[in-house]
Amino acid sequence: MSVLTHFDMLFQYKAWADKEILSAIANVDTAAYKDKRHLMIRLMNHIYVVDQIFIANIQGIPHRYTALNTVETPPLEVLSDAFAISDNHYLEYLHSLVEQQLDEMINFKFVDGGKGAMSRKEMFSHVEHHGAYHRGAVGWLLSECEVTPPKDVLTLFLRDTYQAEQ
Repeated sequence: MSVLTHFDMLFQYKAWADKEILSAIANVDTAAYKDKRHLMIRLMNHIYVVDQIFIANIQGIPHRYTALNTVETPPLEVLSDAFAISDNHYLEYLHSLVEQQLDEMINFKFVDGGKGAMSRKEMFSHVEHHGAYHRGAVGWLLSECEVTPPKDVLTLFLRDTYQAEQ
């Protein structure tokens, strides 16, 4: 499997996992768990913002963010739609690359103003791991709100979704 094919699979997994966790948040009883539900949406919005920052960095274009989250918290439905577009954008961008472009170093500025330089491969890896980390925290919060977190592990995605599509 080429590295590009591997990243394509990982970002298909990311899109699936994002959709699963956002759907689960919709099942939280807002009256009983208002603050925890809000925190879940804030965490997911943070993932989204970082995704947007890094898709811009990967492409060598500026982004509009000055922080790692937005001041306002978007409604869950708006955030879910934004994730679907963003996850699709990553997949489309991956499909536009050739293998050698993954190792190209790209200079950028971190939100705090510090200088950064990473390869596309490193940035794709960061985006995937960063999202998984925070989705895990959201899963924990879901269980505290009497909602069963989705089983959004890579192994189940590979068995039940990815391989079924191949």
